[in-house]
Amino acid sequence: MAIVPADKAQEGEDGMALAWPLIAENATGEDVRSVQYLVTAHGHPTAVDGVFGPLTKAAVEAFQASRGLAVDGIVGPQTWPQLIVQVLQGSQGDPVRAVQGQIHSRGDGAVIAVDGMFGPDTADAVAAFQQLLGLTVDRIVGPVTWSSLLDGYLTAIDPATAAQRTFDAWVAHSQPAARKDATPAAVAQLFAQSFSQADGWSSEGCQGAAGHTFCSWRRSNGTELRIGVENAVIGPFYAVDEIQFT
Repeated sequence: MAIVPADKAQEGEDGMALAWPLIAENATGEDVRSVQYLVTAHGHPTAVDGVFGPLTKAAVEAFQASRGLAVDGIVGPQTWPQLIVQVLQGSQGDPVRAVQGQIHSRGDGAVIAVDGMFGPDTADAVAAFQQLLGLTVDRIVGPVTWSSLLDGYLTAIDPATAAQRTFDAWVAHSQPAARKDATPAAVAQLFAQSFSQADGWSSEGCQGAAGHTFCSWRRSNGTELRIGVENAVIGPFYAVDEIQFT
């Protein structure tokens, strides 16, 4: 497969600022695995084990040197745009595995095989991810989609977790945090309502209904907030898509 750096590729203007995690020695997790897949794809092989050890650091430093970047072994906002690779249906290899691994690590990830083949199942999962976040739905993993995957969007392992995270973000008056687990429409609806800790919200638990899981919080004056979470039909993502105040 020809390597096409994603920073040279075009992706739709989605009005979303690109954010990149800082990954350095001793880090662990799926973002580390993505680093390992990608540096290997660029000709600096290292084991893909999710642990950022000395060999991974050396591979990152070799990649940075090859691109004229500061050689510090840290994968951050200067290195990620050079490291990511645009992938789309028909692509093969380690960059595809990096995308599939990110998807596989979310929610019901078993529906996506990490096989390095960007086939219809992977394309559908990418489309679902893009749709839930309000991105351009083109089934192409370019800079915006890569940034969203790496920056931890739609990582809830179940509906209750997605609902609780969204509620906590509302309590903290943080729309950026709420967007991690909720669709743009749900975020707008939630933040149309004000919140004060003096209002005394308390959790009422979660129940399934009509293809959704609804988690409820009740205020001391009787007002209720219901947060509805749907598991995307074509992708393994739990996202808040419905907000109700009664």
